[in-house]
Amino acid sequence: MTDLFFQYPLFYIFARSTNFKLKLKKMKKLQILLLALCAVVFAACSTKTSSPASIVKEYLDCIKAGNYDKAVKCFHFEKEVKEAELKALAGKLEAGYSKEGKLLNYEIVSEDVIKDDEGNEVKGKVKVKLFYENDKEDEETIKTVKENGEWKIDFSVKG
Repeated sequence: MTDLFFQYPLFYIFARSTNFKLKLKKMKKLQILLLALCAVVFAACSTKTSSPASIVKEYLDCIKAGNYDKAVKCFHFEKEVKEAELKALAGKLEAGYSKEGKLLNYEIVSEDVIKDDEGNEVKGKVKVKLFYENDKEDEETIKTVKENGEWKIDFSVKG
């Protein structure tokens, strides 16, 4: 029992109290609660896009929701882009998609991953079918690129 006092100082404090068993149960509940909280935090922080289709889904979900500012963050740019340029691009996206009508749904038709000579995934192509209001359908191929371990939609900035 003396080994526990040196290894676990909290155990010594609880052992001296009269409600030792009750406090030990509370401590176990607290540990389980903290463990569950850590699991939720780690799951929320690990939202890396693991495939070309996953970034395309994230992008199209933003378009469906009308969140064009967030949709622009799915793009890969060849050079650094300022915040004002991102806002302008979001406006152009909104104008372009509003011409077709509201995007109601989409369907991933196919996904191709292109590997380099060493077998690393570097680029991808995702073919999607887009369904707009007024019963209009469109099929589009979206090119993707892997950037720092995450997939992004390939958007070349000219200028």
